[in-house]
Amino acid sequence: MAKVLWTLAGAILLCSAGSVAALEPLAAVERSLSAQDYRLIIRGGRGGLAPGVTDEEEASARARCGERYLMGFGDVIEPDQQAEFERLAAYAEEYNRQMLAHCMSKAK
Repeated sequence: MAKVLWTLAGAILLCSAGSVAALEPLAAVERSLSAQDYRLIIRGGRGGLAPGVTDEEEASARARCGERYLMGFGDVIEPDQQAEFERLAAYAEEYNRQMLAHCMSKAK
């Protein structure tokens, strides 16, 4: 039963992640800004990183902007999911770079 649930959850995550990867990061940033949502995308898993944010900026950026996670973008990658993970990583990196400029200047 647990194996079936994990398989089903993985399929749902991949489907959800695929729809995110099809988005343009700049358009997604604009939608987030219109909703006043400045959160950065964090890779799930141990020590979750914010792609596109320097190590020096990460702690202050995460505290100021907030965090959100993408389904399927964690630290466990199955061999057949490598290409999708790379698309999500590129999306998150560009999204965070664009959002960081807006977030860090919003309340100076």
